[in-house]
Amino acid sequence: MEQPDSDWWKTPEVGTRPAAVNRDQLFRRAMIDARWELTANLGKDIDTWSWGRLHRLFLKNQTLGTEGPGFVQYALNRGPWELSGGEASVNATGWNAAGGYGVVWVPSMRMVVNLGDLDKSKWINLTGASGHAYSDHYVDQTDKWADGELLPWSFSDKAVEDSTSDKLVLRP
Repeated sequence: MEQPDSDWWKTPEVGTRPAAVNRDQLFRRAMIDARWELTANLGKDIDTWSWGRLHRLFLKNQTLGTEGPGFVQYALNRGPWELSGGEASVNATGWNAAGGYGVVWVPSMRMVVNLGDLDKSKWINLTGASGHAYSDHYVDQTDKWADGELLPWSFSDKAVEDSTSDKLVLRP
């Protein structure tokens, strides 16, 4: 940074684009490129720009949602969700900068465990409590997950009983 004319800042001429011969020219070109990319992706009105409009999560079922027939992909896959966060933040979400800004990895669950009182612990699952695509619980936690919310995590028998709204009984 302290050597604005160092060879490290120089770039070759590419097509009609002139070469950068110093730090300031390279930074100027980078800023212009960034503005063009943002305008192309988000429009001219910078008041409407947001990271979440670029950084979106699509949930794809790994069994048939990536290469199955179109109607199966439609039934199994969900999204998009506009996300905040980044790779170096508490709200970890990752993307491949060379491939755009779409989210390519996220934590599948978040939890905070209160070791002094396990019934005060909280957690959230990325999707929902069901793997059945037509269940109300297929992605019933995803909006909360994307907003950074957590749900109570009942631990003791009493807390589980008090928070239970449905029971599934399996009998031979």
